[in-house]
Amino acid sequence: MTDRLLGFVVFWGVWLFVPMLIDGLTAVTYFVGAWRARVRLRQQTQTPTGGLPSISIIIPAHNAARYLPHCLESIRRQTYPHKLIEVLIVDNQSSDETVQVAAGQQERQFDGAVHWMSLPYRGKPGALNAGIHRVHGEVICNIDADTVLHPDALSEMANAFRKDEKIAAATGAIEVLPADADPLTGEKKAVHPVRYVLGEAEFLEYFAAFRIGRQYQTITNSLFTLAGAFSAFRRETLLKTGLYNPRTVSEDTDLTFAIASRLPTWRVVSVPTAVAYVEPTETLRALYAQRVRWQRGQLEVASQYPEFERHPFRLKGIALPKALIVDHTLAFPRVVWTFLLPMMYFLGYPLSLVMSASFAMYGVYMAVEALYLLVAYVVAEGPARRRIRRDWWMFIVMPGYRWMTFWFRVGGFLAVLMEPKQWRVADPLTQTRVGALKVATATLAFITTTFLPRIAALLGAVLRIGK
Repeated sequence: MTDRLLGFVVFWGVWLFVPMLIDGLTAVTYFVGAWRARVRLRQQTQTPTGGLPSISIIIPAHNAARYLPHCLESIRRQTYPHKLIEVLIVDNQSSDETVQVAAGQQERQFDGAVHWMSLPYRGKPGALNAGIHRVHGEVICNIDADTVLHPDALSEMANAFRKDEKIAAATGAIEVLPADADPLTGEKKAVHPVRYVLGEAEFLEYFAAFRIGRQYQTITNSLFTLAGAFSAFRRETLLKTGLYNPRTVSEDTDLTFAIASRLPTWRVVSVPTAVAYVEPTETLRALYAQRVRWQRGQLEVASQYPEFERHPFRLKGIALPKALIVDHTLAFPRVVWTFLLPMMYFLGYPLSLVMSASFAMYGVYMAVEALYLLVAYVVAEGPARRRIRRDWWMFIVMPGYRWMTFWFRVGGFLAVLMEPKQWRVADPLTQTRVGALKVATATLAFITTTFLPRIAALLGAVLRIGK
């Protein structure tokens, strides 16, 4: 009896311990890093030096007519002196009214400069690079067309560069807007409950990544990605890099690594007080395509910088092996249990044991998510803190959301091995439907062009022999 009990405890304890070891320790580590960053920010007495820098904002726009007015309105509401702001909208082969919207926005009252240009080719890296060579600001910001800036975002970003002359680039804190509210006015609107829950899950995921995770990465000088939605660069350092490279599907991560590789004495940081808002992903198909692209991009970029594969377990600086082990190898139990738990019943294990094990594992993940929520609530302020308090019950839903996005990321692993590089990815259902259509078309072509003619020829031969 004792041996059976010991075996039960060891067997299940190991598998239940793994998620606590990975996600639990990650949450604790991020909390310590975020808390240290918050204390340091509050105690910081250094005042900005020098005059206010001119800021150039580049907005790559492809079929962005729907979002562009909100983005530009948020720029007009900035507390930063408007006369120091230059905006360049780069249209890359839009098929909607993006150009007309951009031209119309130039007529709006604004003390800064608003320009637009059209390119004869598509692609975000090319649009950003073309814009970089056209603008003149001391600080160059890139924001997505569907991004809305907090009124103090540019002021906070500029102050970060003025306080630390060794900052080469900085990423803002990206927050996901409520699915049931207007991005500028905050007015409530009707939304499907499922989309609302997915939007809140995405908000909590982003908040943990940007306001907690990237603060830890800033302290350890190991920041992986300058968010494409809102990042800023010191002009003199940006021009020393190769700018945005289209060789991967994650040009933002590629540029982050390029700065760390070519400018090792400079810093890449996160500015938590420079907040930008993005709308929640509208559909599961779009969410799938986004996560596949992120995962594929991470692996593609990792292959381009072998120098960061050394010193795998160092605490400071980018250590690719450590990141990949934590993010990929140690996440393997999720793959195992997805298939193993249902199979255990068919292998003879009692249904009660399988069900209890499933509930126990989900309970462990709920505990981890509750810890993340607590950490987020402690470091959050203002509206974000009130929203987290309102979403306290999301710890019940988040394990399922993370399990789903984990499998989306697995699609990124497979895409690296099996598919050519592409920025937009079809979801599995669409791929299956397209594949089935191709099989049906090929089968029909075989029947009509090969099988039926041969049958007709055979029948004709038989009839001729019969005569």
